[in-house]
Amino acid sequence: MKETFLVIITLLIFGCKQENILDGKRVLNQSIIEHDSLNRWSRNNFFIHIQEPRIANPHRYSILELNNSSNSFKLSRNRDQYISEHIIDSSGNSFVLLDGNIVTDTVLIDKYGLDAFRNIGYKNFYKLLYGLPMSLKDSYKEIINTSVSIFNEEECYKIEMELKDTVISKNWILYISKSNMRIKGVEIIFPEKPDEGERIYFDEIIIINGIKIPRIRHWHLLNDNSYSGTDLIIKELSD
Repeated sequence: MKETFLVIITLLIFGCKQENILDGKRVLNQSIIEHDSLNRWSRNNFFIHIQEPRIANPHRYSILELNNSSNSFKLSRNRDQYISEHIIDSSGNSFVLLDGNIVTDTVLIDKYGLDAFRNIGYKNFYKLLYGLPMSLKDSYKEIINTSVSIFNEEECYKIEMELKDTVISKNWILYISKSNMRIKGVEIIFPEKPDEGERIYFDEIIIINGIKIPRIRHWHLLNDNSYSGTDLIIKELSD
C-alpha cells in the first residue's frame, strides 16, 4: 500500500513538472495563429511603402513587393537623386536597375551596392523580418530553449533558436507576449561575440491581407541598447 502511494505521488509530481516544461514550437504556432488566423502568409502578396531612417541615413525610404505565391521580390529604394530596384523574378532571375536602366558604371555600383548578388540577401531579410512570426516556421533549424522573461517591460515567452540560414546571424531570440501571443521583438545574437548583435522592439499592428504585421520596428544595439534606426510601414500600396 505504501509503495503504491509513493508511485502515485511520484507520477503526480512528474506530471506537474511536465506541464511546466515550455514547448517553444507550440508557443510559436500559437503566435502564428494569432497573427495569421486565416493562414494566408504562404500565398500573400505584400506591396508596402516603408520608411527606414538610420543614424547615418535618416532619409531612407523603400517600396517592398514580396509575392510569396510566385516567389518574386522587388525592393525599390532612394539613392540620392536615383531610384534603385533590386529584383528577383518568379523564374529566379536576379538583376538591379538604377532609374529603370541596367547599371554598368562601376563607381555607381560600388557606391550604392548595386551588385545583383545582394538581392537574395535583401529578399531573405525582408521576407523573414516582415513575415514574423509566420516566416520562422520554415526558417528555423532548431529551438534551443524556451523560457519566460521580461522584454520591454512585458512578460514574454523567450524562444532561443538557430536558423537554417544566416540572416545577420543564425542565432535569434524571439519574444512573444504571454498576454496576447503577439510578437514583441527579437534579439539577433552572436554567441562567440557577446558584444555584437541587435535588439528590435516591435510596436503597433497593421493588418495587411488579413495578417497582423508589426508596423514599427525600432533597432537598438544589443550591448548597450543604444538606438540605431527604425523601420516603419507607412502604408499598403495598390497595384
